[in-house]
Amino acid sequence: MPTVVIGVGSNSDHKNNIRQALDNLQREFGNLLISPIYKSAPADTQISSEKISATEACYYLNLVVSFESTQEIAIVKSCLRAIEQQQMRERNTDIVSIDLDLLLYGSWVGDLGARKIPHDDIELCEFVLRPLAELLPENIHPVNGYTYRQLWEDVKPRLLLTPVAFDWT
Repeated sequence: MPTVVIGVGSNSDHKNNIRQALDNLQREFGNLLISPIYKSAPADTQISSEKISATEACYYLNLVVSFESTQEIAIVKSCLRAIEQQQMRERNTDIVSIDLDLLLYGSWVGDLGARKIPHDDIELCEFVLRPLAELLPENIHPVNGYTYRQLWEDVKPRLLLTPVAFDWT
């Protein structure tokens, strides 16, 4: 049974949207493993962490969720889109109620629509790699062969990531 890893993010009514997404994911897929949550500036911010604080408007909260699933990869992806729609996710807007990205599906490697699996954000985005490295430190990236802990240790941080207290109840 493959381990599925989902990136979860929100920049609007953060904690409520994340709580609702976790409830929906648990209802759909069962038991979830959840990483710590981090606050950050938007990924497309071209300002270094010394010049922008993650407490400014439009900050994001990001985490990674993992679960085991017998569902086919396309079904998992479809379920994620349905949860986003249920939570009023609109594309092409600066307000993101919830973003659910399929990062990993076991050791599966390939294209799924417009996205590659494993998702490129694992190696490109600190707000994805750091929580992934904390949740599954010894799991191995199916393409490059490094553990997520090793990948995180090699990062030269450019983004201010602040841990956020979160109670999912």
